[in-house]
Amino acid sequence: MAMIANPLERYAVRMVPSDEINPSPENDEIYGPIVHDDQMVALIESIDDNGLAEPILLTTDGWILSGHRRFYASQCLEWSEVPVKVHPTICRENCDDYHRKLTEYNPQRVKTVGATLREALLRDQSADDTYAAIREHHEARCRVDVDFMDVLGEKTTRPISGAKADFLRAAQKIVNGMRDYWPLSIRQIHYNLLNDPPLTQTPKDSRYSAEHFRYRNDKSSYTKLVRLLGPARKNGQIPMESIDDATRPQVYHRGFDNVSHFVQTEVENFLSGYHRDRQADQPRHIEILGEKNTLMVMLKRVASEYHIPLSLARGFCSLPVWRNMSERFRRSGKESMVLLIVSDFDPEGLELADDAIRSLRQAPWNIPVEGHRVAVERYQVDELGLAADFNAAKPTSSRFKSFVSRTGSDQSWECESLPPDYLIEQLKAAVEANLDMETFRKVLEQERSDCDELLAIKRQIAGELEF
Repeated sequence: MAMIANPLERYAVRMVPSDEINPSPENDEIYGPIVHDDQMVALIESIDDNGLAEPILLTTDGWILSGHRRFYASQCLEWSEVPVKVHPTICRENCDDYHRKLTEYNPQRVKTVGATLREALLRDQSADDTYAAIREHHEARCRVDVDFMDVLGEKTTRPISGAKADFLRAAQKIVNGMRDYWPLSIRQIHYNLLNDPPLTQTPKDSRYSAEHFRYRNDKSSYTKLVRLLGPARKNGQIPMESIDDATRPQVYHRGFDNVSHFVQTEVENFLSGYHRDRQADQPRHIEILGEKNTLMVMLKRVASEYHIPLSLARGFCSLPVWRNMSERFRRSGKESMVLLIVSDFDPEGLELADDAIRSLRQAPWNIPVEGHRVAVERYQVDELGLAADFNAAKPTSSRFKSFVSRTGSDQSWECESLPPDYLIEQLKAAVEANLDMETFRKVLEQERSDCDELLAIKRQIAGELEF
């Protein structure tokens, strides 16, 4: 069967002689041989009465991609020709992942548990271990029979006025440009706007000049940004998922439609997610501590790459944080520990870093730990010309005098003022400065070899499953 030049021909139905159509042997490997049971008899009778509701889907070289049971039924009916469609790009002879293609084009089939397991195992024909999470299948089906509360008034969202169009476009540019670091905090957007401050609105017949409406590093401008981003997200002008409030965690529960759904979900990543302990043979135990939840996206990216524990303080840490760090350190069998700290350059941020080291060194933990403040440091402020926090350090703070004495200023800078890629680069450099990189690279090589072995095991298990 010739290759199709025009992809639109994929949707064209044609009649093809039955003897030119080949059932894919891989279909039997995944779903088992077709059984002439009561269900098949019913299908044959239906096709005899009504014809094929859907044509057979073929590869470009004439192998069935979808419709093996329908083709079997047509043979039982002794049809000489069968209506087919031809996929424009899939050729069985040249397809390295043909098992996966078959499962993709047969999701609607009612399958046995064995077939479901085999389909999931054979779907992954790549040795790459991808860290992908299991696809979530959740539908909320909730009906309650209660007396609902009366609600007074309505909440409406007004369109953003044309006078704020430049302000909106500037915010959209920042959000889209930082897509790799979604979800963002509003604080991050604020600091990035200061690089090229827009007008918060276009003045008309105003007694103020245009510069009066220029975005600034102050509370007034920040409040205007908050009030802009809310309606912009509700109106679909900025993606809802691009901004998050990490200080307000939520809990939700996921259910399954049936046992088959649960089995399918469980086996999709069967024997996936494997990694070696990348820190096991390193000379010291390393941990990362971040001051706030808004740092999660950046810090987690580094922690995941090197397999380093990450803790977020949300202020000064409580005893369970130090307890958990201590337990990980003891299990590591290392003689010393390095704590990499990312915190604001303000009285609380500097004290948080000091308090972490003091806490881990004292009883009952007694850990021989050294601390390294990765950010924010004064040289980074000067190097990047960072905008200071518009909420300056407060003289009423118990740590204010010590902070001024230590830094020579009452100015403070937040972690969010650092460009995300810069922060990641700084943290990676700090991690690698404490690693034996030759040993680390050998572990990665062994990990890839292990993944090849796991893929072979998955295929072996798939081959031994009974239908």
